[in-house]
Amino acid sequence: MERCPICKARLKEDWICPRCGTDLTSPQRVALAAEWWQQQAIDLLSKGQLIAANQAVEQALSLKYTPLAQALHGFLTKN
Repeated sequence: MERCPICKARLKEDWICPRCGTDLTSPQRVALAAEWWQQQAIDLLSKGQLIAANQAVEQALSLKYTPLAQALHGFLTKN
């Protein structure tokens, strides 16, 4: 997350917005979990485990939409 969803301030590595003080711990954890599932999908795809890769990318998309996860999902559902 590069900007606070509340006040749009630029964020550094802290999970508390420096401008408005919003605690962004929960959204940051969701974003990290989505990235983890997306990476799992890539790893599984590289091993030829298409069903597991599709399940992982669907989990990633349920947490956070990213263009990469959407592209992976499109690729996996066509194969």
